[in-house]
This record gives sequence, C-alpha cells and structure tokens, in this order.
Amino acid sequence: MDKNQAFEYYVVKLLEWYYEIAGNNGNNDLSTLKVLKLLFFGSAISAEETGIDTLLDGPFNTFYAMPYGHVESEIYDSIRRKEFHNLTINNSSSNIDLTLIFPEGEIKNQINVAIQKLKEANSKLILMTPFELVELSHRWYSWQFYFNKAQRNGSYSELIPAQMIKLEQKFFSL
Repeated sequence: MDKNQAFEYYVVKLLEWYYEIAGNNGNNDLSTLKVLKLLFFGSAISAEETGIDTLLDGPFNTFYAMPYGHVESEIYDSIRRKEFHNLTINNSSSNIDLTLIFPEGEIKNQINVAIQKLKEANSKLILMTPFELVELSHRWYSWQFYFNKAQRNGSYSELIPAQMIKLEQKFFSL
C-alpha cells in the first residue's frame, strides 16, 4: 500500500469512527485541517522509543512543525495537488467510498490499531473541532521546540525527527 492509498484508508477509518459517534447522515466535518491533525495523533499514538514498525516509521514519516501544528507534508502536498483517486477533501469535509477494498497488510493493520488506540485514549477526539485539535497538538513538545526553531530561522516550517515524537509525552485530550 503506497502512502496515498494508506491515507485514503486512514480517512475511511476516520469516517467510520465519526459516523459511529455522530450518526451517519452523510455529513461530516473532516476537513483538511482536521484530518491532518488526526493523522498526526494516529501516527504518534503507537510510536514508542523502542518501536520501529509504526505508522511514524512507515508511510507517515515526514511531519513538520507548522503554524497549525504537526503536518505530514507529503500528504498535505497530495491533498493540495488533488492526487487521490478515491478521496475528495476540502476545508469543510471529506468524501470517500466507504465500501472500497484495500489490500491486506501491515500498514492496514497499523492503521486499524492506531484508530482503536485513539478511540481508547479519547473516544470524543473525532468530534473535536479542527482548532481544538490544533490547540491539542500545540501542547506537544515536538511542535513547540521545532516551530520555535523554524521561527528563529525565519521560517514557518521545520522537520520533526520521528525519534522526538516517539520520546515525548503524548496528549490526546485538552
């Protein structure tokens, strides 16, 4: 499963979770910003210092500290370039066929585990607004340290080493 396909599957799992909590009336608030924040939390939740086989080590491994928190830059670029075959995502919602079949494999299993762990850590995380999720990501040391470094260098973006995310205290509620 390539990175974009893994992201599409991740969004399917987010939509299933959203509809499980909020009801499936066809509407959702899984905007670009919200999905990017939830992607970070899902990638970080299983990432531990000694772990080597996580979403953070695999498909979602290029997180940058940016003004609105952690952003997986390659996924963000793919969203901006509209490179997804099955996913439409914008500033208000996401749309994807929930009946799509994705190949079995380790990445799919990692995504399933990550979503389950997020539900266990904070079942209402999926209902938080995009800016509440931004506020939550701003509590993480990795964002604070690397965004400050970016600003000192006259930039609004700085790569965060995966090891930093693995080592830090993780927050999943405000």
